[in-house]
Amino acid sequence: MSRPRAKRNKDLPANLYRGKGTTWRYRHPLTGKYHGMGTDKNKAITAARKLNDMLIPAGDLVSSVMGEVTFGEFSTKFLAEKRRKDGKPLAANSIRTYTHSLGQCKKWDKRPLSSITLLMVNRLLDSLPASTSIETRSLLIQIFDLAISKGLVTENPAAQTIKRYRIKQRKRHTIEGLAKIRDASPQWLKNAIDLALLTTQRRIDIINMKWDDIKDGYLYVAQEKTTDDPEDDFELLEGAGYVRIKINNELKRVLDRCKDKVASPFIIHRVPKGKTQNHTQYKEHWTQLEPQYVSREFLKASKAAHAYPELSGRQLPSFHEIRALAIFLHKKSGKSAQTLAGHATEKMTELYASGHEIIWNDADIGIDLPFKN
Repeated sequence: MSRPRAKRNKDLPANLYRGKGTTWRYRHPLTGKYHGMGTDKNKAITAARKLNDMLIPAGDLVSSVMGEVTFGEFSTKFLAEKRRKDGKPLAANSIRTYTHSLGQCKKWDKRPLSSITLLMVNRLLDSLPASTSIETRSLLIQIFDLAISKGLVTENPAAQTIKRYRIKQRKRHTIEGLAKIRDASPQWLKNAIDLALLTTQRRIDIINMKWDDIKDGYLYVAQEKTTDDPEDDFELLEGAGYVRIKINNELKRVLDRCKDKVASPFIIHRVPKGKTQNHTQYKEHWTQLEPQYVSREFLKASKAAHAYPELSGRQLPSFHEIRALAIFLHKKSGKSAQTLAGHATEKMTELYASGHEIIWNDADIGIDLPFKN
């Protein structure tokens, strides 16, 4: 509990104090730093009251009487009930991203939701790396939008902040560089690279492809991507894309290479070292690949092949960048990769709605693999 003010200071607003001589100073309620307010008492009082209105979290005492929901309670409930636009549960990767972002706001957990100010949000976002700041801001905007719809707050402080932009360091693949990586890769990774380059699909969709997805000469891909990705210029904003890729001779050759003696439901698969067929660590099958493992092995092959000796660290193009090269090659050959990549158009942003029939977008592969074998 704060110490009572001296009688001579009873008329002063909170956080305004006498300085040396006839000067006045204001104590910032969030940082605790003092700021000079000049020698005019009336002006200092007016400024202090205005600053208090702007900086002091509103309604802490009122909130305790009214039983207002805290930020921690509301954000936890938000994440538990969050769904994709098609009504399906969030993907595991999305949940991990949201949980990480909420972890940045941990110090607000016991604060009333309405007490979170624009200044507090700005200070938090400015303290984070660009990528984390962008993700956290996006989540906070969603949380406060929902809170507004519930009548719990009247403003969205996160939406009033300015979005930061990360400086893209990662470079694009070249055909020559990717060929070197492919030559240094194990067979399952070669297969994954070939499928990614031909179909333009993302890493998660490549490793989720199953033999059962092949029907009547088509490869059916229900794209899992559900949120925007600043690293990809070709993402859908929300919802999954449904693409039916016609299997031509080039794609058939790749699929045939993916067939081996391992009885796996997944087209891209591997036998883990030291594991048996009874191994159940993975989500569906013991031969299923994990996204991060694919990325690590791809990076390992890239470094072993010295594919891009002039690049280092975050500049090295990842497995994800195969998608950009694939789309570039399709455009260069005069073929549109829009449907193949699962992008929305102006007239058709989503052809699937919960409770209705899925409409598959037919797509043709427009390139041959540039590799010799």
